[in-house]
Amino acid sequence: MRRRRSIVVGVDGTESARDALDWAAAEAAVRRLPLRVVHAYAATPSWAVLGELPKPYDGIGAPDAARLVTEQAVQRARSVASELEIHTRLLIGTGAHALLAQGAEAELLVLGSRGVGGARGLFGGSVSFRVAMHAACPVVVVRPMRATTQGRSATRVVVGVDGSHRSGRAVEFALRAAAQRGVGVTAVHAWSPRGEAGLAAVTEDWSLAEAAEWRTLQRVFSPWGVQVLGEQVELRLARGRPQDVLVAESAGAALVVVGSRGRGSVRAALTGSVSQAVLRRASCPVVVARG
Repeated sequence: MRRRRSIVVGVDGTESARDALDWAAAEAAVRRLPLRVVHAYAATPSWAVLGELPKPYDGIGAPDAARLVTEQAVQRARSVASELEIHTRLLIGTGAHALLAQGAEAELLVLGSRGVGGARGLFGGSVSFRVAMHAACPVVVVRPMRATTQGRSATRVVVGVDGSHRSGRAVEFALRAAAQRGVGVTAVHAWSPRGEAGLAAVTEDWSLAEAAEWRTLQRVFSPWGVQVLGEQVELRLARGRPQDVLVAESAGAALVVVGSRGRGSVRAALTGSVSQAVLRRASCPVVVARG
């Protein structure tokens, strides 16, 4: 019999990991799925998922510190959802390898945007970015809440669309997540008119170009039928760099959902660099809809 998939969350005793744990526990409870708490550590006593263990874990052996991290994580998850089915997994190795190894059996992989070591959290090929780019399933990076002015998509699920097949994956995830939360979806397609200056800018019919971009955006939603395009789903065409548009829309949003790669052209909205920028700068949890 096939094993039931789990919501998998990586923990390391940091505040960022605790935020991810809270999010994952709530998501598992709503989806009625088990929660698997994963912690990876090195054989030396000073390393957790990303770096040196924070207090109160220093001064004790690595295995004992690892068990303490997971025990406290289970207690915290129970405070979010007391009836949750929870499993733990302790692994020796790096955080990225430990989490990626869980992808085949995970419904979602959830982790914080920063691990031990503060600013190293998303820079220099960190755990969060490596997992988001290489996992076999969707990845949620839970970013810290910011005191920021609420954007136009506050409380909604924002999804980036570029017309590739990966947009379809992102849209499907966004629609399900929005229905689960009882909120609307804002589908954003960012584009830049070609020929910003000179003769090309004079001769090019921007209205025709814009109409073509609208068709790209609408085509992505065609598998779900026209009934989905109502008050709950807003299609938004925006001029500008995709990462800037999506980061702006993230202010106050419930989620931002992106694909893992775009079409490979200059106009592609969801290239790896765009996903990376959104992961670094968004004001809400970010979903990379892989798998």
